[in-house]
Amino acid sequence: MTKKNRLQLLTEPEIEDFYARPNFNSGERELYFAMNSQEMSALRQYSATKTQIAFRLQLAYFKAKQKFFEFTFVEVHDDVAYLIAKYYKNAKAKLPSSITRQTLNQQKQDILNLFDYQDWSLKQNALVESHLCELLRYYPKGNDTFRQLLVYFENQKILLPSYRTLQDLFTRAFSRESERIGKLIQLIPQEQQEKLSNLIKREEGSTKFNVIRADQKSFKYNPIKEEVAKAVELLDLYVFAKEFLPSLQISKNAIRYYSDLAEQYAASRLRRVNKTQQYLQALCFIYHRYQQIMDNLITSFMFHIRGIMSDAKKYAEKARAEYNTNLTVDIPKLAKFMKWFPSRKYGMGHEELNREAYNILPEKQFPIIADYLMGSRFDAKAAKRDFYLEQSRLFATGITSCFI
Repeated sequence: MTKKNRLQLLTEPEIEDFYARPNFNSGERELYFAMNSQEMSALRQYSATKTQIAFRLQLAYFKAKQKFFEFTFVEVHDDVAYLIAKYYKNAKAKLPSSITRQTLNQQKQDILNLFDYQDWSLKQNALVESHLCELLRYYPKGNDTFRQLLVYFENQKILLPSYRTLQDLFTRAFSRESERIGKLIQLIPQEQQEKLSNLIKREEGSTKFNVIRADQKSFKYNPIKEEVAKAVELLDLYVFAKEFLPSLQISKNAIRYYSDLAEQYAASRLRRVNKTQQYLQALCFIYHRYQQIMDNLITSFMFHIRGIMSDAKKYAEKARAEYNTNLTVDIPKLAKFMKWFPSRKYGMGHEELNREAYNILPEKQFPIIADYLMGSRFDAKAAKRDFYLEQSRLFATGITSCFI
């Protein structure tokens, strides 16, 4: 596979950092060059100082990064000097630049046995590639899949292969997963394919797709009705997406990823990708966008309900204040009426009596004061009910705009 066809999983600095030999500071040397009894037993297989130092170096580097490295003693002279000074009591010892390949391979196998690891081999290609295809159903984004594969290698205790090998594995896995999804996408009925194509087709300077993905501007009547229109436009495709997407056997995370791709880029970009990706991304977008629209309509409905309840509360509080004010004014009038009535002029006609009485205490205040004297108090619920009845037509406009 040529370099041009390989996926770029990491940037050049990331590759360098990932595969570079550890560069220990003094504290890390104390940590990683310390050895337990099993490691010491493996070390004693090697009698020569140079092979023991090489073993200690490879062991420490493996502990740090679970990888093996090629190096000369000159290239790691600081670590070599530390080992000589600490374990061999001969800081002036001269070592050859390297040791034989056979000895290095033996040491590598001894270290793998210590940690129950297995070396990478071609026979693991098929197994890891199949696992990658499975991962792509859950983590279709390359960086996420790569991190999950690292977890797999760590759990299975397999040495990580070269970056080129990983690129080849990923390239083949992405190709297999794309082919699998493509076969399933071809099963979409022609009617639904046409609806999806119309959604991203450019018409008179814009697309339905761009209109549908625009956010609701406010909780006013027109923006809410526009949101309802979007829901109506998407309903059939949403019902289809809800039934069809499970057949792809991809995770909710994957559905969200493909939805985000469609949402983040212009419709013109979606038109340029192949039909498989067009339909996949559009379906995932519709599945998420319809749910977002419904959430927006629920939020709008709750906004108006809270507004109505808040206004009703204010109305009741104002009515209570007026009620209390009237009582404050009318109670002295009642006292005046009670003093006047026994000393009223006898022989007054009915009309004259009423006129005099209601001049002191207005007729409409009699039942209010009577209820108050009998223990009844201001009815806030009744006041709110009156408010709802008075404003029902206005409320209906705001609330019903939230319904499809």
